[in-house]
Amino acid sequence: MALAGAVGPVLFAAVLAALTALQYDFMLGIGWRPLEDPAGAWPSGLALGPHGWLLDATFVVSGTLLMVFAAGLDRGIRRGSRAGPALLFLSGAAMALLAFETDPIRRTGPRSPHGLVHDASFAVFALSLLLSLFFMWRRMGGDPRWRGHARLTLATALICPPCLVLPGLTYYLFVAAMLLWIEATALRLWRTP
Repeated sequence: MALAGAVGPVLFAAVLAALTALQYDFMLGIGWRPLEDPAGAWPSGLALGPHGWLLDATFVVSGTLLMVFAAGLDRGIRRGSRAGPALLFLSGAAMALLAFETDPIRRTGPRSPHGLVHDASFAVFALSLLLSLFFMWRRMGGDPRWRGHARLTLATALICPPCLVLPGLTYYLFVAAMLLWIEATALRLWRTP
């Protein structure tokens, strides 16, 4: 279960980096503004490109790995509310549903059903992931083996919400901070007897 948590962020980051490089011109063509408004089309817009199937598959695989990891955290941290792992599990399920492709930024007509599912899934993903951090911080603080990691969890919980809503490059910081927290927590779980 710790291995699932360690593999997920690396896989997701590698696919995002590769697809962004491969489809950079395509992304600019659909309205992505990498410095001014990265969240407007990235990373979901990558699924609309010629290699987009790879992002859809990565959403499903990474979401599944996150659910497995959440179950491992529930078993690996002895005390506290189960709300943190449950919210992290929900976040993994919502991430898998992000495979329903987004609608293009520049479109005519109303949103498509799959675009609406994608948007709703992102809202559930982000909200449940952020809330899980606060519950995990409390739970980690109650387990002597995890108290040191609780500080990193709280710092991530405080840094990520503003990064998600502020315009510009902070969106990349949100993505990086979440992936790094999952990776660090998975490695910590791996080392916990």
